[in-house]
Amino acid sequence: MPKKFKIIIITIIILSFVVGGIWYWNKNINQAKKEKEKTAFITGFTLLDDEKNLDWDRTSAKFSQEARAQFEKKVSDIKNNLAKAEDKGTRLANYNDLAIYQHYLGNYKESYDAYIESLKLEDRNRVTWQNFADVLLAVKAYKSAEAAYKKAVDLNKYIPESYVKLANYYQVLGDDIKVEQTYQSAIETIRQSLENDALVLDSYADWLVSKQRHDEAIKILRELQAEQPDNKEAIEREIEKLNKL
Repeated sequence: MPKKFKIIIITIIILSFVVGGIWYWNKNINQAKKEKEKTAFITGFTLLDDEKNLDWDRTSAKFSQEARAQFEKKVSDIKNNLAKAEDKGTRLANYNDLAIYQHYLGNYKESYDAYIESLKLEDRNRVTWQNFADVLLAVKAYKSAEAAYKKAVDLNKYIPESYVKLANYYQVLGDDIKVEQTYQSAIETIRQSLENDALVLDSYADWLVSKQRHDEAIKILRELQAEQPDNKEAIEREIEKLNKL
């Protein structure tokens, strides 16, 4: 075969591989895009951060070998249960448990994926959104974490823990204005309900102390005393310490 024809054939083969590779790559991208759109439609969640920049491999909490083995056994058992579970309630509980244990182990991508599956089954669970937000914050998906924490607040605006979590998020970002706005909004909103806002007051006072705003912290602690009369003496001792600073 003439050399000229060999070159043509080799060129055609190479081009075929290139075209085929581009087609396969585009197909995968389109499938991933469609899957994200489907997930967003079902769960109401869209990852607002660039996934490539997230800290999926950050160092996890350190456990003893025994504790880690126990958590890994839990993960294995839950996966086995999921393989057999058919009803929605069981699968939902399993996905939530799986997400929690994977988070403990520092397997953040696996925890993220489990929360997504949980939200596909039930997207109106406040605790799930709140715990999911913790994972998002851990991997530095800051925009998505904020949206998830706010979703938890929106699902039940009278739960103190949701506001404290959101305020803690803003503390991580160093946004003092939004930290204070969150605490003040929580106090105003929760007092319209029958819920006790002691958790918010306690967290707010701690934050004010960390900012050396002792007079304001004392004022909040006085409000906390009214909410926790059984803890009055301990709070009074804290107030006395602040008065001496």
